[in-house]
Amino acid sequence: MSVLSVHDIRVKYGSTEALRGVTFEVQGGAVGLLGPNGAGKSTLIKALLGLVPLASGAFSLMGQDSRALGPALRDRVGYVPEREGLRPGTSGVAWVALLGELSGLPRRAAVERAHEVLQYVGLEESRYRNVETFSTGMRQRLKLAGALVHDPALLLLDEPTSGMDPVGREEMLGLCRDIVRQGKTVLLSTHILKDVEALCAQVVILHRGQVQAGVSVEDWTRSEAQHFLVQWEGEGRGEAFAAACGRAGWTAEPRKDGLFKLVLPAGEGPRSVFRVAREAGGAVNRFVREETSLEELFLSALQKNGETHAGL
Repeated sequence: MSVLSVHDIRVKYGSTEALRGVTFEVQGGAVGLLGPNGAGKSTLIKALLGLVPLASGAFSLMGQDSRALGPALRDRVGYVPEREGLRPGTSGVAWVALLGELSGLPRRAAVERAHEVLQYVGLEESRYRNVETFSTGMRQRLKLAGALVHDPALLLLDEPTSGMDPVGREEMLGLCRDIVRQGKTVLLSTHILKDVEALCAQVVILHRGQVQAGVSVEDWTRSEAQHFLVQWEGEGRGEAFAAACGRAGWTAEPRKDGLFKLVLPAGEGPRSVFRVAREAGGAVNRFVREETSLEELFLSALQKNGETHAGL
């Protein structure tokens, strides 16, 4: 059973259709939500929180239709907003406990749970301080504690590492990884693609209100990353090797350092390269796979749709 199943949902703001038939499934783990500015990421999060009405379509959480859940939907979803939304003059523990009560926990249980999650995110020593005195990193942790206080099944994280220094960012990602290991599902919306690569096993890319791609990070990077650096040794300057690659239907681009950048189609691998090298009368002395980054692939997906440059 999918933790989250989104089927053909559409959201309109007047005559503007912000989401146009978005469909994807999340089995569990961490999923990255990517897309250029205006792609519909924020609208999708609002829709999953029940904050904007659906023009059509539906989604289910843990097998239950969101329309049947009604306001109880938010009891099963935790949300870390990009904006602060903190209440000045309130201590950290009071703020988190308030969120617990708003999620339906009795007051005593909300306070107990607030202490637990603040300790979990590393704020136990600062829990009685007023939230306006917290640093940026502490505020991000506080928002995460507020999202966890009612023990939701699904966490929606909107730019959770925004404004954090490298150490704080890695600590936050470590918390997110631990949350996933505990069995919760995380939907991460961020412009920091390295965070997606570090945390997520699946990505959903939105483009102009539609799902452009929804695949696993590993399959995506590896299926697209058929790029190799090859050092060929034989007579001449490698013309024979380049010609043999051309006959095989491959692109072999010579570089100034004497290596060839070789692009192979899906299904081809090292054995094929060594075979072609022998046919060209030489041998391969060096063979290194180049990993294509998520950023390169994201930009490639946009370029296929006529986008030359867009911010996440």
